[in-house]
Amino acid sequence: MDIRDVLSALNQKQAPSPGKPAPPVGAANFRSQLLGAADRTGSPPANEAKSLPSLPPQDRIAFGSRAATQAPEPPRTAKTVAGAYEKQAPAAPASDPLSDAAKYKDDQLLSNPGGDHYDLEKNRHEADPAWQDSFWGRVGKDLEDAVGNIKNFFGNLLFGSKVHYRDENGQIQEGRQRGLLGSVKDFFLDLGSALSFGAWRPDGESAPQGLGERVGFFFSKLKEAVFGDLFQGVTGSVVRMGEDLLLAGWNLAETVPDATIGHFEAGRKATTAVFDNGQVAIDYLTDVLPGGEASVRVHSPDLESLEAPLLHNLNTPERNADDPRWKYVRNTPFRKALETAGSIVFDVLTLKFLGDLHVFGEDRNRAD
Repeated sequence: MDIRDVLSALNQKQAPSPGKPAPPVGAANFRSQLLGAADRTGSPPANEAKSLPSLPPQDRIAFGSRAATQAPEPPRTAKTVAGAYEKQAPAAPASDPLSDAAKYKDDQLLSNPGGDHYDLEKNRHEADPAWQDSFWGRVGKDLEDAVGNIKNFFGNLLFGSKVHYRDENGQIQEGRQRGLLGSVKDFFLDLGSALSFGAWRPDGESAPQGLGERVGFFFSKLKEAVFGDLFQGVTGSVVRMGEDLLLAGWNLAETVPDATIGHFEAGRKATTAVFDNGQVAIDYLTDVLPGGEASVRVHSPDLESLEAPLLHNLNTPERNADDPRWKYVRNTPFRKALETAGSIVFDVLTLKFLGDLHVFGEDRNRAD
């Protein structure tokens, strides 16, 4: 039986009649009254109740008073249990209301410092940032973004830089891209591993067994060294270094309107629109350059499924966290169309430029 039943019976015995004060409960007879109440409510015999802990008299009275006034727990029904479960169950992720174009702009502004509503150091986006309301807040943000892009320049020159992106839950996360020296280092490590046919494995792969596995290991590491380290790593780092310098200059240019027309709300909105969209445009143009991130995605084939370049990128899902080429972007149909068109245009311009330089040989039809 419950202790509340015992104390309730004890309370009924001591309840005073109307108009009469309640008699005091003495410390000496408290134990006997408690045991007697237990007997009347079907408790175990008194000799079993002797195992109750011995308390000082004042503690017994305080304990009995608190327990007697405690409200009994309501009965647990299926409805209350289900309600408690629903309160503790994780909330279903909200659907993403952004259009494909808005997702593209969000991804581009997350990839580099500069967005007026983005605080990348704290991984957050502010709809109405407080720093936009003050002169030093606006100008200070521009200078911080310029410094952040300069830091990325040196990171891309050396062993890597930070990049931000949104995960499947819409939360801003931080990733890392390889730098120029880091890619060169990886190239020599992968090349040495390939030439050793798996005898030297600095990346910690399992040792290939037999002639067939060793030949397959050789071609796999050679592909990683040439395409992964040189083309994607070295060339991509050089392109990102140029992008970092352009964006740092763009951030410094923004200090002028922020210091002047930024005092007015209309001026702040116009400045944000021009410079945020300008950053997206700079990022896009550098992405679709040969060796840029978008160009790499567009020209990537899939040897396992025998998907040709262009086609493989068009068939990839919006989210692909397992491949670093697509990990930090949402590859929506809008992004696929935009990057494919830009990459093809630059391919044509590159071929024309190389043709004008006679890289592919002299023009035999030219008159002497």
